[in-house]
Amino acid sequence: MTNIKVNISGREYPVNVTPETEAAMRKAADQVNDQAKKFKTAYAITDPRDLLAMCALQLAYQNLEYTDTYSESVESKLDAIETALDIKEHT
Repeated sequence: MTNIKVNISGREYPVNVTPETEAAMRKAADQVNDQAKKFKTAYAITDPRDLLAMCALQLAYQNLEYTDTYSESVESKLDAIETALDIKEHT
């Protein structure tokens, strides 16, 4: 593990990452900062805590959407496999 520092809303945070995940972690921090800037502009929010709360809410929502979509996709594929296996079993 490597300890890096990422800057989020003007504050540095230490994060332990593997060398393989460092770039992704830095990119994630950049996305949080970009989204915080958008919320600051769109809603005239100035408190960094409020901005970060809004970012957390949006990211949690996106994660739920992705999880639901992924689960539906996996279930659909498993159903198709099950149907194909049933057809082969009966022939």
